[in-house]
Amino acid sequence: MAIKKKKRKAISTNPQLLLLYGAPKVGKTSMLSLLNDCLIIDTEHGANMLEGYIEPVSNRDELLNLLIELKESKDVKYKYIALDTIDKIAEWAEARVCEEEGVRSLADLAFGKGYGLMREKVSKTIEAFSGVTEHLIIVGHRKAAYAVTEGNPIVIPESLDMTGKLKNIIMSRSDAIGYVFREEDQLKVSFQANEAIEAGSRCEHLKGKIIDFEWNHIYKESK
Repeated sequence: MAIKKKKRKAISTNPQLLLLYGAPKVGKTSMLSLLNDCLIIDTEHGANMLEGYIEPVSNRDELLNLLIELKESKDVKYKYIALDTIDKIAEWAEARVCEEEGVRSLADLAFGKGYGLMREKVSKTIEAFSGVTEHLIIVGHRKAAYAVTEGNPIVIPESLDMTGKLKNIIMSRSDAIGYVFREEDQLKVSFQANEAIEAGSRCEHLKGKIIDFEWNHIYKESK
């Protein structure tokens, strides 16, 4: 079949993979509980006082069993699924690699093999959960910004608290990266990158914006 030159319209407006990170207890999980038709996969048992679709998981096996149940279910579907938090999922992946390879630490495996295996497990987990929902939300902790002052000051921006390569993989896959913070009593999300914060968005309605944290500002059709 001969190829034809044809311009298409955008397929999606809202982020299919949304990364949110910020300080502990800032209100990320509470906001997730307010998102209609969102399953919160609670890896840190921090949602016990919240009402919503919440599935606590305590280890990697429970996480994968939940994934299988979601894949096989014909009746139970969620428009949104939140992995809360990616930090714990990475921790479980690291422990599983050590168990499978018979080592105490990822560093015990030569040439960075252990870190590569851990990244692969986390990446496959994200990919698999993306396949069972329209919109996947990854929630993580922050790594605080700091400055290195040797001659000229260099600011290391506030970012997702993950190892370098894994952080870069998750961020590059995300359609939008939001930093969650409080300004007085108002919870906000920044999709605006600067020297102090790593953030951004491919979605036009979020690109370069600092917004009040309301779901209808992020998912344009959500209520």
